[in-house]
Amino acid sequence: MARNRGALLVLPAAFLAAVLVLRLHGLPYWLWFNLDPSYLYLIGGLNILQHAPPAMFQHPGVPVQLLVAAAAWLAPGDRLAAAEAILTRASDAMLALDALALWLLGWRVWRRTDALLPALFAQLAPFITMLTLKHGIEVEPEPLLLFAVALLAAAMVEEAVLPRRLSVLGMAFAVGFGAACKITFAPLGLAPLVLIPTWRRRSLYIVLTAIVFAVWMIPEIPNLGPMAAWFAALAKGSGAYGGGPQTVVAWANYPHQFAKLFFARPLFLIAFAAGVIALLIGRRGAVGQRLLLALLTAQLVQIALVAKHASGHYILPALELAGPVLGVAWFLVVESGHVSPRRIRRVGALALAAIVAAQGVAVWRQDAETRRRADGARAIDLARDLPRCAHVYDFMASAPSAAWFYNDSYSGQRYAARLKAQMPANDYFVEPWRQGIENWDGAVTPAALAARYPCIALRSAEPNAVEGLAARFGHVFDHAARCRAGSEDILVAGAACPTK
Repeated sequence: MARNRGALLVLPAAFLAAVLVLRLHGLPYWLWFNLDPSYLYLIGGLNILQHAPPAMFQHPGVPVQLLVAAAAWLAPGDRLAAAEAILTRASDAMLALDALALWLLGWRVWRRTDALLPALFAQLAPFITMLTLKHGIEVEPEPLLLFAVALLAAAMVEEAVLPRRLSVLGMAFAVGFGAACKITFAPLGLAPLVLIPTWRRRSLYIVLTAIVFAVWMIPEIPNLGPMAAWFAALAKGSGAYGGGPQTVVAWANYPHQFAKLFFARPLFLIAFAAGVIALLIGRRGAVGQRLLLALLTAQLVQIALVAKHASGHYILPALELAGPVLGVAWFLVVESGHVSPRRIRRVGALALAAIVAAQGVAVWRQDAETRRRADGARAIDLARDLPRCAHVYDFMASAPSAAWFYNDSYSGQRYAARLKAQMPANDYFVEPWRQGIENWDGAVTPAALAARYPCIALRSAEPNAVEGLAARFGHVFDHAARCRAGSEDILVAGAACPTK
């Protein structure tokens, strides 16, 4: 008994350790591959502390911004100067919630099946795809979606075995919370409707889910108008983010997009196929059969929704449900009596070990890639290496001031005056939704920069963007030095590339 309880801590601890290592090697958050949307959620949390509307409503992302607000409230001193510490503390809270929910999921599966293997399979939720761990280091909805998935699965296990009001409340909380984090989580709300056998309990679940969602959305009340318009456009448009013909779906491409999402990840496919097989051979009326059907339905429906605008990280909840699917499928196959319990235990243990080993290798590779990206981005620091130059940061460039300007300008420039006093005076910015080169005071002409500074450095993570930016300066960059900081291009006029 004690050994089983200890075993249930292994995978949550492994998840926590893996993400913390990746985060250690992938920060700071102002690096170009971290700053969107982490700094936008930081601004949203700061807004909430000032009783202003959150900065982000498109996801909607309210729980993330509330966590950031809590971390900022606890931060001493100047909160703008403590940006990285606030984001790290918010990330700590999200990862702790994830680890706790994974333990809870394993504990409930173990208690209800009286077997350790299905509990451990269920706890594989974050290891089905490396996308979970890659997004786990960020301050964005995805880490909290794992928490919602694990909590939903744990509550559904309870509902399948011993239906109570508490299990309905647990499912409602998980779905309402998950949808408030990211609306693409909403299709998972169908799973409890499939699982719950009576309309009376379904009605209770629907009402509770609506209440939970509404409570989480209270901070967004001032944004309800633009939010409703945003989601209406998203629903009608067949292209990215509501663009394209207003036919809801681009039907010619939709089957390809669905297949692209569904067949992209081997572990997900294996789990889904195992679930279908378990449904076919399982004993009719067995405990868990309806639960498995509900989980598979939710996975399909979420992928079908996201296929309209196919992106792998949008289906993370469906992918993460593959862990609980494996656990329930294993249990149903054992209960069916078609396979020797001893043999299926051996096969299950080998499969579990193989998955853990394969994902361990994947984590090691991801960590190496994260190190390379972060070390490359930090190899050149314009403020440190070219202090006399004008620094012009194009969309998605690595610098603390660039992270702040990009996200602050996108959300209304509420903090521009305070940031101006803290950021280098020779930093300038170019954003795609604004005109020209700017600093915290407004537009600046290329000629004015060329006249004021002895050298100018342009930096961007967008391919070929620095060439287009250099063209605005006429002949200034005719003999520029070309530098590389990881994936970022840097052009320097009037000075050489920094050397180590």
